[in-house]
Amino acid sequence: MKVIALLLSFVLTLAGAAGCAGRDAGAGEPVDRLAEARAALPDAIKQAGVLVGGTDPTFEPMTFMAGSTFTGLDIGLAEAMAERLGLEVRWQNVGFGDLLDQVQAHKIDFSMSSMFDRAVRQEKADFVNYLNAGTSIVVPKGVGDIGGMPGLCGRKVAAQADTVFVEMAQAQRKACGSKGLTIVLSETPSASVRDGKAQAALNDFPIAVIDVEKMPALELSGPQIEAIPYGLGVAKDRKALTGAFQAALYSLINDGAYDELLAKWKVKEGALRTGAINGGA
Repeated sequence: MKVIALLLSFVLTLAGAAGCAGRDAGAGEPVDRLAEARAALPDAIKQAGVLVGGTDPTFEPMTFMAGSTFTGLDIGLAEAMAERLGLEVRWQNVGFGDLLDQVQAHKIDFSMSSMFDRAVRQEKADFVNYLNAGTSIVVPKGVGDIGGMPGLCGRKVAAQADTVFVEMAQAQRKACGSKGLTIVLSETPSASVRDGKAQAALNDFPIAVIDVEKMPALELSGPQIEAIPYGLGVAKDRKALTGAFQAALYSLINDGAYDELLAKWKVKEGALRTGAINGGA
């Protein structure tokens, strides 16, 4: 499935999936891919002019609250894609572990919440990949590089429930043998390290960077681990909506708006150019 999706993305890129770059092979006329994507949207969405997006706004700088307003790269990028489709986004605050269930049940139209595109998640949703990010380890200032995941052995490690980081910690705990590893579930893993409730935390690189900037008592330990793409999630039975998001993302990439958003939120190192569907592990 992943190979097919990647090939489809490549073909779309060559055809000018981002806007008006493509041409009709028979007539030689420009093909407006965004217009095609808009036309293919479900009638209910076109009539309402609104997409309902779900996010867990606890992942600054990707998605978080500024007062009562949703903000961050995920928010800005999703709203920019919707705008290219002639739509607006109405956001709902949804717990991370519930996002894909709500997508699958059509309670929300899409999820956008720094969610790694992983094979197990592709069973519930299709993912339009929009950013590459790795895992970072956060430790108290002065600890330095602990040597990656093996360095977590014997430590209390904070991770947010329902995230890949819990699975990573569980796998490492098995590898630690008799030294063990204690998992501390926390909505704010880095803060748990700062407060002495854990000795290390696992989180997405962009989020960990902001955490250590805000909490001078912390630092990043070593380089990123296992960089894979984030994905905007859409129910698997809504292919037209998935394709519309992909076309809108290509449009943003091609005219530079995508790069401007990444620069604004200081995550340029995660830029993706493929816009693949289900391109994660």
